[in-house]
Amino acid sequence: MKLPLCLLLVFAPAAAAEVLTVVDIAHADTAQVEQLKRIPGSDWWLEMGLQLAVIGPRDALREAAGTLGVLASFDDVDPAHLMLRARGCSEHAPEAGRLLAKGGRWELREVSAGEMQSLLLTDDHAWQPVKPNTSMARQYRLEPQRSTQAADPGVQQVVDRIDSARWFADVQTLAGWDRSSYGTTSLDAARDWIATQFSALGLSDGLQAFSMNGASGGTITRYNVSGAWIGSSLPDRWLIVGAHYDSRNATLSSTVNAPGAEDNASGCAGVIELARALLPSQPSRSILFVCYAGEEQGLKGSAAHVQSLIQASQRSSVDAVVIMDMIGYSADANLEALYESSASYNPYLLQFGAAAATYVPQLAVVTSTNPFGSDHVPYINAGVRTALAIENDWNDYPHYHRSTDTPANIGPNVQPMGAAILKTNAAVIAEIAGLDHAADPVFASGFEGR
Repeated sequence: MKLPLCLLLVFAPAAAAEVLTVVDIAHADTAQVEQLKRIPGSDWWLEMGLQLAVIGPRDALREAAGTLGVLASFDDVDPAHLMLRARGCSEHAPEAGRLLAKGGRWELREVSAGEMQSLLLTDDHAWQPVKPNTSMARQYRLEPQRSTQAADPGVQQVVDRIDSARWFADVQTLAGWDRSSYGTTSLDAARDWIATQFSALGLSDGLQAFSMNGASGGTITRYNVSGAWIGSSLPDRWLIVGAHYDSRNATLSSTVNAPGAEDNASGCAGVIELARALLPSQPSRSILFVCYAGEEQGLKGSAAHVQSLIQASQRSSVDAVVIMDMIGYSADANLEALYESSASYNPYLLQFGAAAATYVPQLAVVTSTNPFGSDHVPYINAGVRTALAIENDWNDYPHYHRSTDTPANIGPNVQPMGAAILKTNAAVIAEIAGLDHAADPVFASGFEGR
């Protein structure tokens, strides 16, 4: 995934130094979280998915936390010196300040006045303001409007078709090529293999050329590769299922030793697997399955695709977009996924939480309305309902943006993690697309292609 563009901090007036306590809310209920936010003597909190940072009286906070557990406590914290740093933003640069809490795709850091000045001059893209008493990321199970519905038989059929072993075999295949967008031979081989998979499923495969800057100057042409299903009854209404197929290591310009298994063979293979799961049920709406190049260089492929939709006056025909970026790694057997979009599409994020609760109850869903740094951003900026699916431990993955990002190193939880996200996505896509032959036994045995 690319290094994102973030916002510059606007500093608030200095406040008195206080104690910042970080509470583990992974297993808290709604009442406990709300109580922690309303501790007497405290008027500053920040919800970060599985962690809650609160500034206030230490003893009162520890008492309120009870058995939840205090992860850390920091004396003499000045709220005016707190900044949010995008996790993965300039990840190869030295860290600034001290890490206090993290969650979603953000870190809460305290920086000195001197560091602030340095960041203003040299790293202003990696930071954004802290807005106290807000949720940077939130567990779906804590949402007051959360729901668990009975499984729809047709949607269940789609979910059940997800094959984690088949998906992981595709991850292994893609990771066999160095897929830097600055390269040619291996990148093109991966592109052509993806096109072959789409064609084998009966999809109308195609390439979209776009231009980007080369590593040594000049302009190069690269390609998005797609497969189109034309809806069985609503052919003019579209969904987009996408992921980037390019990769990188610690040196962005390197064209070798960039297997990119987790980032992002996992997401690209997921696009193919979702096609396999959905097509036998003859979706009512049209679906474009697309894998982008140029993501690591600045979302070039997805931005080009969005621009082509705008130029063709087709943006309004897109009902929803699902982007996948890094869906295979889990640091432990606790499966957690982050779904991210803008605040205006929060109901869409909650649909993924509800789908997981119904069809994949082992998956804990965290939502964030602070999007950055992957192929969902160009669509969101264009006013298209879009969500990013990413596993919640991605920034703890020790091989992120390294030559060691190989299938073997994604770890023992890769297939359960990938399957959980893919099944959740399959359920939501099936719900939105509509299934003309969802429960028809004639179509239950497989898809013959079109």
